[in-house]
Order: sequence, then structure tokens, then C-alpha cells
Amino acid sequence: MSFTDYPGLTANVASWLARDDLTAFIPDMITLFEAAACRRLKVRPMETTISLTPSNGTATLPPDFLGWRRVTWTGSPNRELDYVAPPIYAVEYVPDDAGVIIGLPIIFTIEGGNLLVKPVDDTALTFTYYQRTAAVSGALNWLYSNHPDAYLFGTLAEANFMNKGTALTQAAMWKQRRDEVFDEITHVDFNERQGMSMRVMGVTP
Repeated sequence: MSFTDYPGLTANVASWLARDDLTAFIPDMITLFEAAACRRLKVRPMETTISLTPSNGTATLPPDFLGWRRVTWTGSPNRELDYVAPPIYAVEYVPDDAGVIIGLPIIFTIEGGNLLVKPVDDTALTFTYYQRTAAVSGALNWLYSNHPDAYLFGTLAEANFMNKGTALTQAAMWKQRRDEVFDEITHVDFNERQGMSMRVMGVTP
């Protein structure tokens, strides 16, 4: 057996469990692992860039949004917008007596499923964000292709938590192995970013 596709994953999990009565539940256990992975991981392979076009300063976030990385206003010249928390956003750049806020966008915030910019503007934004990793049942994803051990250990943890009783000891062991892989993925991502060159902007003394 191998980890080349989704059937290979389910077969390997069944083999490591060595129990026929849990086979039908393996897809659910994989789904539970993927939910945990989405909460724990925000690394470079999950980044993607799209264009958002606001309407009255508000743009709808993509359905697979997990977290923002950068927002670039594409006017002339391009500028990076600064994130502020919603309460701060609400009181910044108060309209004048005519109800108008003058100027080009400087800040943004996220509320619900929307990204908002101030001062209000409808110029397109370049939006880089962390994308929810698609379920491996539909197609191979970056996590399974590069880290099949995370899928195996995580699914085995969910399976043993389901069994309860004496299986909880096994569940704790597999959860620890899963978390070790999560930590290693995060550390590799951190080290890759630290290795990137730094560029000093503006005038230096």
C-alpha cells in the first residue's frame, strides 16, 4: 500500500488500525483531522492571491478564506493597506460636515464575510490570504502530497478517540505524533521565511 491517492490513505489507516469494524468511519475520521489541520496551520503552501473589487468600500471575502496576509490597493501608486481592528476602523476617518471622507484608502478591516477599506474607495485590491486546504477526498492537496504522515497520525488519533476506553492511550500517542508533524511544518515555514533577504525601504542614515 502507498500514499499516492485517497484510497491509499484509507487503506493504510485501516491497516494500521487492524480492525474491520471501523473501516466505514475512516472518511469521517479523515474529515475531522482536516478540520484540526485548518485550525492549526497557516503556512506558505496555503497562500494564494486574488483580485477583489470593492463596492462602496466593501468586498466579499472568498469562501475558502482562513486569514489575511496582505492587502494592496492597486491605484496609482500602489500602496499596502494597514489592518486595524473593527472598533478602531469604525472611528477612523470620520466624515466631514457633508458626510464625505476625503482621501485614498489607508486602512482595512474584516467583519463577517467582508473586507472593508477606508477612506471608502472601489479600486481593485490585490488580496493575498491563507486558503482553506481542500479535502483530500476530492483531489490530492499540498498537505497530503508533502506530509502524508500528518494525515495518517491525525486520522489514527481521531479513530482511537472514537473507540474511547483503553484506546484513549493510543489516541494520545497518535495526537502527539500529529502535533509533532504540525510543529515541524510550521518550523520549516518559519525557517524558509527567515532565510529570505530583507530590503530596507526609505532613507537610511
